[in-house]
Amino acid sequence: MHYRMLLWPHANARYQSETLKLATAELELMLARLAPGAEIAADERLGMPCLGIRVYAPLDAAAVGALRRHSLLYGLFEDQDGLLKPVAGRGEAAVGRDLPAILKYKGKTNELFLQLLINAALYAGDYWREGGPLSMLDPMCGRATGLFVAANYGWDALGADVDRGDLKEAEQFFRRYLEYHRFKHTVTRLSRTLKRGGSAAECRFEYAPQAHAPRRALSLVSLDAALCGGALGKNAFHLIACDLPYGVRHDAQLERGQRAKGNWLEALLEKALPDWRAALKPGGAMALSFNAQNMKLERLRALMDGAGLEVLSGGAYDGFAHWVEQAITRDIAVCRKPL
Repeated sequence: MHYRMLLWPHANARYQSETLKLATAELELMLARLAPGAEIAADERLGMPCLGIRVYAPLDAAAVGALRRHSLLYGLFEDQDGLLKPVAGRGEAAVGRDLPAILKYKGKTNELFLQLLINAALYAGDYWREGGPLSMLDPMCGRATGLFVAANYGWDALGADVDRGDLKEAEQFFRRYLEYHRFKHTVTRLSRTLKRGGSAAECRFEYAPQAHAPRRALSLVSLDAALCGGALGKNAFHLIACDLPYGVRHDAQLERGQRAKGNWLEALLEKALPDWRAALKPGGAMALSFNAQNMKLERLRALMDGAGLEVLSGGAYDGFAHWVEQAITRDIAVCRKPL
């Protein structure tokens, strides 16, 4: 049986040329779980970006529902001897489709890419078919675009960052969004105790996406990335998804000598990854995107392995490198916490 997946167009022509590769890698990871044995091929007959899917049995409702959350899906069609029968469009947003896109700022990571990053972590772990909502951590959340994507999945999301200005802007935006759209919500100020002394301020939103829906939580914590495991609890999150910074320093907890020499991001990750591993549930997975012009994929994978994580490589996991701009070639490293 054949399906056609029409892909979401991108305004940047250079980036558009990369979307087919990214969409293929993401779809391969998803179908390995949803429809093992499925075959994928680029399809140029429609004169627009499209992927062909060949499966041996029709996709069930659960598989179609999952594919609706493919980051670059525009529409899914069943191919009936050259005639395309609509099957599904993009998945519904639990909060609002525009939520991750409205807030604009210099250096913002595209929300569709962050959805791909989250899907890479989701389908690498053991919790992709859980009926209930999941819990996601972004240990360097910036202004929380990744958290807003997770909120639209109907999940609980927690983000940490050392930049209080970014956290404040994310907090003010999300509060205004909930108020404007008349979501019932509460905002609570908390303080998380750190093992080494001191505390981390937390702003926790609890809101109901629909009138009678269970309440979900989105939290913003002023916390160094290297302290997440101890402050946020062990085995607390189903997945971690983080777009690592390309130039901004997040090394508040590094030794002074490390800040001035070598690759500061490598030094930070070497310190932080064991803590992130502790925060993951067994069987949970982590996807980290990074600038491959500053750090090699093999090096990041070695750091993951050294932290006791199971590195995933080969096939689609080696197919995420793509051009973003002159100084940035972005890639993704994926790993999971052993059971």
